[in-house]
Amino acid sequence: MPTPKTYTRALEAAEAPQTSPHTATDVAHKGAEKAQHQVEQAARTAQNAVQQANQNLDLALQLTGTAASGYRSVHSEVAAYARQAAQRTQDALTQASQVRSPNALLDLQNFYLTDSLRAALATNARLAEIAADVARQAADKLQHRAA
Repeated sequence: MPTPKTYTRALEAAEAPQTSPHTATDVAHKGAEKAQHQVEQAARTAQNAVQQANQNLDLALQLTGTAASGYRSVHSEVAAYARQAAQRTQDALTQASQVRSPNALLDLQNFYLTDSLRAALATNARLAEIAADVARQAADKLQHRAA
């Protein structure tokens, strides 16, 4: 004789085919929602990564522009120094050809060396100023980016 427990199991078994399609539909729907959420999250993450990469590239371009500007300034200073050094050497040789005594030649050499050293030190000071200015500009751009 069937017991109430057996009757409950039989009822559940009879209703199982009716609830299975709903359960499968619910599971499929929930799985689709979860997959949709994961795809959206991956898309947001990818979009953030692309945006960050674009910002980094923009900053790299700005820093490259700053470095190129500094390079042009350094090139200009070194070229000017080379022209001035060539002119000083030519002037010293011209004056040396007109010297009348060994003491005058020593004085000319002393003046030439002193003048050349002053010019080299002045050029080095300008190059240091350019380097500091480029570094300051780069730091400003980096700080602006961080803010």
